[in-house]
Amino acid sequence: MKISAYIPCYNVERYIEPTIQALLDQTLPPEEILIIDDGSRDRTIEIASKCPVRIIRHKTNKGLAAGRNTAFANARCDFVAAMDADAVVKRDWLERLSEAFVGPSVAGSGGRLLENYRDTPADEWRATHLGQDLGEQRIEIIWPTPKRLGGFGSLYRKEAVAKVGGYNERYRTNYEDVDLCERLLRAGYKLVFDPRARAHHMRQDTVSSVIRTAWRWDFYSHYFNGGYNNIPLKVLMNFRASRVKMMQHVKDHKRSLLWIDSLLPWAHSYWDLRYGFSSERLPAVDADENALAMYLPRPFRARRRSSSAQSSDPSN
Repeated sequence: MKISAYIPCYNVERYIEPTIQALLDQTLPPEEILIIDDGSRDRTIEIASKCPVRIIRHKTNKGLAAGRNTAFANARCDFVAAMDADAVVKRDWLERLSEAFVGPSVAGSGGRLLENYRDTPADEWRATHLGQDLGEQRIEIIWPTPKRLGGFGSLYRKEAVAKVGGYNERYRTNYEDVDLCERLLRAGYKLVFDPRARAHHMRQDTVSSVIRTAWRWDFYSHYFNGGYNNIPLKVLMNFRASRVKMMQHVKDHKRSLLWIDSLLPWAHSYWDLRYGFSSERLPAVDADENALAMYLPRPFRARRRSSSAQSSDPSN
């Protein structure tokens, strides 16, 4: 199996060198390594250019989905592997992922992402709430199973990705991986999660960066569930969700995370309101009634369930 590997990059001078080296050291080495630079303004390219890689640059920042499409468009091999710039893979990572492709129905494979840093409250909060690890058991993912491969590190059949239209560049920096997986599964392909293929996440966060990342992380989940159809209700939910996290962290003896929990709803509400009044606001979605109900305060949810039950009662 011949594999093209790529690393999407944007201002990652802190991480890029060990990430490249880990790909070069694979037991199944890639035929080429592409560095897809999305308009970096730091020393990312200067550092990467010292390694045996092919660098492709975007003149302006286009987003992660566009970077992934650039990689697939320029990859010379039939299989394309991705690794985020802030993760370092084990030496047998590609070898393990390649073993999943036992037939044409398998479109992609992915492995574990293990957090390397949990010492600070910000890093512990990220590891607790923004993890991408599917666990220790091998999983064959077929439609309509809700599990998806993480975009941080994966190996895809290039032909299959092309058949479903590649990555949707509407999702600039988040959800592009989930969307691609869903379209592949709907098209009848299978995905495989192999826990033997491991990568270590080298990212280190600050309080402000992890709060910002959390907002981006959940944005499309809230959008497709109708959360942004009514932004005042979404703002209320921010505070309810923060309270739930605080109660859970007290129960789990993670009191160092309470400071982040308390800041979360204020920051997320600010970004929600900014989004709501921006020219980039997306059209409202026709969301499922049960999904919409979760944005209502508890008394209104109970009243809504009662009304729904009465309206569905054939005796009425």
